[in-house]
Amino acid sequence: MKHLIMGTAGHVDHGKTALIKALTNIDCDTHKEEKERGITINLGFSHINLPSGNALGIIDVPGHKDFINTMVGGASGIDFVLLVIAADSGIMPQTEEHLNIIRTLKIKHAIIALTKIDLVDEELVDLAKLEIMEWLAETEFKDAPIVGVSNKTKQGLDKLVEEIDLLIPQVEERVSGDFFRMYIDRVFTVKGIGSVVTGSVLNGEISIGKDLYLLPGNKKMRIRTIQRHNQEVETVYTGDRAAFNLTGLKAEDFKRGMLLSDKILETTQRIDAQISLFANSTELKLWSTVIFYSGTFESQAKIHLLNKDVVKGNETALVQIHLEKEAILKYKDKFIIRNTSGNQSLGGGIIIDAQPLHHRKRTEKLLNELELLNLSLLNEGNISERIKITLQKEGKPLSSDNLSEILTSSEEEILNQIDVIDDVFRYSIGDVNILILNSVEANYVQKIIEHLQLYHTKYPILKRGLTETDLYGKLGFSKDKIGKLYLSALLSRIEIEQKIIKYKDSWRLSHFEVKIAASTKKEIELIEQKILDFDTQKPALGELKEWAEEQKISTEKLNLYIRYLAENKRLIYFNNDFLHFQNIEKFRIAILNKLKTSEEGFFFGELRAATGLTKKLIPILLALFEKEGLIQIFEPEDNKVRVKITEKGQNYKQ
Repeated sequence: MKHLIMGTAGHVDHGKTALIKALTNIDCDTHKEEKERGITINLGFSHINLPSGNALGIIDVPGHKDFINTMVGGASGIDFVLLVIAADSGIMPQTEEHLNIIRTLKIKHAIIALTKIDLVDEELVDLAKLEIMEWLAETEFKDAPIVGVSNKTKQGLDKLVEEIDLLIPQVEERVSGDFFRMYIDRVFTVKGIGSVVTGSVLNGEISIGKDLYLLPGNKKMRIRTIQRHNQEVETVYTGDRAAFNLTGLKAEDFKRGMLLSDKILETTQRIDAQISLFANSTELKLWSTVIFYSGTFESQAKIHLLNKDVVKGNETALVQIHLEKEAILKYKDKFIIRNTSGNQSLGGGIIIDAQPLHHRKRTEKLLNELELLNLSLLNEGNISERIKITLQKEGKPLSSDNLSEILTSSEEEILNQIDVIDDVFRYSIGDVNILILNSVEANYVQKIIEHLQLYHTKYPILKRGLTETDLYGKLGFSKDKIGKLYLSALLSRIEIEQKIIKYKDSWRLSHFEVKIAASTKKEIELIEQKILDFDTQKPALGELKEWAEEQKISTEKLNLYIRYLAENKRLIYFNNDFLHFQNIEKFRIAILNKLKTSEEGFFFGELRAATGLTKKLIPILLALFEKEGLIQIFEPEDNKVRVKITEKGQNYKQ
């Protein structure tokens, strides 16, 4: 069974809603004001079960010029159009405008319903059909069937249903994609049930019990029940009309233009796009202000022409659009633009980049990249160029899942393309596929080598290099989970190429060798002896710095020498303190020998008195020896700490 939606289009009062009622026995005008005014204001929804067994969702859009924004919201979710034209009126202004919008939204199939044939004679019906055929002759709808119908007498309704059923096999279902997305067109509360939202599924599929996010804002909700065509179902798919009963949604959470998704999607206020202006449109200059519509989203926007200084009616252009409000928009989404007065549709277009950089200058390089993006969009069967340009623009590694979201293509399709693109490398780490352009990776390799070289130049006496954590920050991966996974794989790859080697928890250049000048060695020996001289005292860094300055040893050098001594196990760091290993060993033996003389152990003060250690040093040593498993420290008794030797401590050998 196909999951398709048919939408109406046409001038006000040409009988769209009455026709849908005649076909489905469902009245799409459900609001009081619609009944009073006799026109459709809000979107109406119904469905029809066709003779073939297919069930079709139907969106009835308003025809009045004041409600074009609502019409765009409905038309954005349809797969083919039922263009309604009254036989007694013919082609009218909103008929023209709706057709322009439908074509701009890339809807490829149509059926023409010539209504009110009961009000005119056969000759006028034939003339109306001829006029429509001539009008559509230069469009993709030139072969669309024209069916005369009467909503009152029911004449032609069976033929219209037959034509709809015949069209179904010709309409391609939309690519599902790897994530769920649906603009919300209605939110209401049902007594005893709770919050209900409706919309047309743009991407993916979703089932009962799954979590959804209200975007923008990232409010998390859960699906309690799902309906499709007024029937409860477990799952809905791309192309379905859906109604969700959601837990956690309040009316005040929702604003028109929000959507639902099963993952948090990045917002944008800037897009690159190709636009086409309608024939009767006013021209757009280098910068123009318009109203932007995509799905149910609406915002004032500024258009910056990129490859032209002026664009006129029937012309196309590459543009960057700056939105006043945050939006959730994706690659290949369609949109409509109207003038700021909201009384004229100017044209529309398709998004070629939903997260572009700000193009302050219209450079030749920029225009070439945008032209390539546009060509890859036109050539929908091959997205390889789009993958490469996206990876180039991002300038970093991306997971196939992330790339799937950006391109609104399936992950499988992207991975299949990657395997035939020469200049993209793929890392498979567990169930994560990470993709990067070879030229971008070469830049990372160069940066890693440069950072390691700088480190070795600054610290020539240290054997170690930079840790992965150090490199996260230097390469911009501190908050990038995919970047961190990628870096680990890249470092292993560079190691195989023998450019770097692993030293403990760090990476260093493979050709690097520690070199210590005689003068440096002498200064290190002075520092080491001074630390040894602290003996029973805790080494004080401030005092050590003052002494080093007297010896003409800078603080920078002192810190380097301390790191060198620690790296070579002459100093031991513990809880941010450092002690010389000889002093530690000396006091370890002294404390253990004292503890061996009593099974009950000794109080803290008794040990300090027996060993001559200071109040600042002995807690550090006891904590270190407890961590080594040599002693056991008990809770205070009368505010006194008792220490006992362990079996491991009894067997300790110097």
